[in-house]
Amino acid sequence: MSDHDTPAKSLPWDVIIHSTAGILCLLVGGIMVLELYPWATTVFSALMLITFVSAVAISASTNSWVRGHFLAMTPILGIGLGYLGFDWGFLLAYGLLWLAFVHFVSRGFVQS
Repeated sequence: MSDHDTPAKSLPWDVIIHSTAGILCLLVGGIMVLELYPWATTVFSALMLITFVSAVAISASTNSWVRGHFLAMTPILGIGLGYLGFDWGFLLAYGLLWLAFVHFVSRGFVQS
């Protein structure tokens, strides 16, 4: 696994985009699961697409195809299933997103 070639004091834009979209997915996904607003599924899906693309971009640019990056990419499968007519696909995507988030947080604690 290699690091970005940026100064230690700044975060690369792909990381900022990925992190922000991921956190927003957790929030909007909660709104979607609770069925509070009908637009939540569309917004969640769009944010998951951004998260997926940024995970691929980060993995490709750093040549670090690690478990956490693959976990960040898996919710897109649930989104696809949801749009194919399997409503539980969106719930699957939200669950997989939480799995990726818990993995990310636990890795942070293990490495520190």
